[in-house]
Amino acid sequence: MLLKLLDKFDRLRVIYDRDHQQPYMYRYYLLFKDKVQDQERANQLPFNLMLHKICASDPDDLHDHPWWYATLILKGGYWEITPQGRFWRGPGHFRIRGSQDLHRLELPEGGTGSWSLFLRGPKVRDWGFVKRGRWIYHRRYLDDRAVAAQQL
Repeated sequence: MLLKLLDKFDRLRVIYDRDHQQPYMYRYYLLFKDKVQDQERANQLPFNLMLHKICASDPDDLHDHPWWYATLILKGGYWEITPQGRFWRGPGHFRIRGSQDLHRLELPEGGTGSWSLFLRGPKVRDWGFVKRGRWIYHRRYLDDRAVAAQQL
């Protein structure tokens, strides 16, 4: 019922995988909607609270975020791969991460996805990926990935 109501009031954003083929995440805005017409105003939001359903694993490269965040796993779960190792994050797991903390998420085989409550802080930087030990701005990384896919 709540999800249908949020969708009706345009509070749902579907984020597709890096190749724009399938949904990666369903993001329900519980407070503010980040993707407002005025991007500058959206970037100045001091925080936001969202409900996430993660439907697909991240690609192989670790990434960071433009803000600090806290997450509480509600249902399902995932493996979080960080420079320190691979860790299971299941229901009830609560974590606070900084904007420069690197990770990627991997859903278990045969899983139905993972639901989490996600609180994010204000934007403090651009985000990107680490490839071969180098940080790469996310748009460049995605453009390079698209070019490489076309050459196959």
